[in-house]
Amino acid sequence: MSDKTFEGTGTCMCGKVTYQATLKAGAGACHCGMCRQWSGGPFMAVHATGNVTFKGEQYISRYPSSQWAERAFCKNCGANLFYFLLPRPGLPDGEYMLSAGSVTEQKQLNFDNEVFIEQAPGWYQFADEASRTRLTEADIMAMYGEGN
Repeated sequence: MSDKTFEGTGTCMCGKVTYQATLKAGAGACHCGMCRQWSGGPFMAVHATGNVTFKGEQYISRYPSSQWAERAFCKNCGANLFYFLLPRPGLPDGEYMLSAGSVTEQKQLNFDNEVFIEQAPGWYQFADEASRTRLTEADIMAMYGEGN
C-alpha cells in the first residue's frame, strides 16, 4: 500500500458537501458484505491521514454500521461519502476512508490494495492481481481485530 500522500479535495454529487484532507495515493477496494450492500459493489476508498475538514456538515448523515465504524452519505444527493473507523485502543485515533469517486484529483490515485478478498462474490474481478496488496478477513482481523 502506497505511503505517498497529497493534499486533496472532494465533493458529493450535488456539491453540498466538500472536503479537504491529506490523502494516501493508494486507492483500495473493500469486498466485505456491508460495503457491497452499501455501494452496490466493492467500496472503492482512499485513506485520509489526519483530520478531514468538511464543509456542508449539515448535509452529512452518519449511520453507525457496526461497533467500530460508521458510514456517511449526503442527505441531499445520496452520494456515499466515507467510512469512518471509530477510535479504539490499538488503532489510529479515528480514520476516514473517503469514497474514491469523490476525490477531485483522480490522476493522483493508484489502485494498490483490496481487502476481504474472499468475500468478493465471483461475478466481478479486477485484472492484474499481482499489482496490489490483497488481504483476507483473517489478515485484517490479525492486524486490527479484537485483542489488538
